[in-house]
Amino acid sequence: MLGTQVDLTLVREHLWPAIAVVCVLMLIARPLTVFICAAQIGAPRWSLQELLFMCWARETGVIPAALAGMLAGARAPQADVIAAVTFMAILLTILVQATTTRWLAQRLGLLEQVR
Repeated sequence: MLGTQVDLTLVREHLWPAIAVVCVLMLIARPLTVFICAAQIGAPRWSLQELLFMCWARETGVIPAALAGMLAGARAPQADVIAAVTFMAILLTILVQATTTRWLAQRLGLLEQVR
């Protein structure tokens, strides 16, 4: 639904801010959140490799898309810009993280053979 509400001109205009948002979320905010939460519930439950994998693997943006859609439906100020940046953030996250998740799990030694 969000994709049908996105103005591609705005996506082009806000491409670099969207990339910056994705980078901050992927490389700073999510890792901080994972390590802070793990420390609160007892980090020894997970190895460093597992924590690093949790920092990378994630859902693909259902909640941000729903919130952006609600803002657009309510005709909130700048909702079109928020929807465009959210759309690009979700797309970039899927392209970068979804395509590298298996590779990262393998590099971190987290894949198990299924018999």
